[in-house]
Amino acid sequence: MNQTYYESGMTATSGGNVLMSIASIVATLLSFYSLLIWLRIILTWIRVPGQTQENPLAYYIGKVVDPYLSWFRGISSLKRSHIDLTPLVALAVLSVVQSMLRFYGAYGTITIGMVVALILQTLWSYLLSPVFWFLIILLGFRLFFFCYKRSAKTISYITMLDSLIGGVLNWVQRIFYPKRTINDRQLVTTAMVFFIVLYIAASFVLRFLVNFFGNLSF
Repeated sequence: MNQTYYESGMTATSGGNVLMSIASIVATLLSFYSLLIWLRIILTWIRVPGQTQENPLAYYIGKVVDPYLSWFRGISSLKRSHIDLTPLVALAVLSVVQSMLRFYGAYGTITIGMVVALILQTLWSYLLSPVFWFLIILLGFRLFFFCYKRSAKTISYITMLDSLIGGVLNWVQRIFYPKRTINDRQLVTTAMVFFIVLYIAASFVLRFLVNFFGNLSF
């Protein structure tokens, strides 16, 4: 009877090891697939002067990754003017799945709390944090061009920046300066300080939530 129990335990352990190995292999493949998506994004941005056709490498990579990316292109709320955040969401989803598989492949177990912690961490790393930094950098450029390097040559840059962050500046003005007229320097500076403070506060809240859910036993 002890021999039978030992053999059944060995079978269960072997089966668990096989699943862990499969999970690790799939996680590695997803990591490679994510790299292809990043290459696709970068090659889309790069245009050789005089080039009229799509880069051949980008074309063939697109054949592999575009069917997956197309699942997210219908999310209109992630598209604003010239900005399309749907590839970041697609990468975030892959990262969550990859992290879960990698964790299971290493430890052979995963809890609901760990899944929630991974989702929160991934959303922050791939979506929220980049958006914060993107806004802060654009506001910095806006402040520099308009307040310190304002000239006829920089008007086009200011117009382009306003098309991207004009809605954000209007929102900040409604919060801090309702029914008041203020100059651009004060508004842009207020927006920068607000988003820096919000970023720091959000990072502390996220760290607390990730530790909380990661330590749950279920």
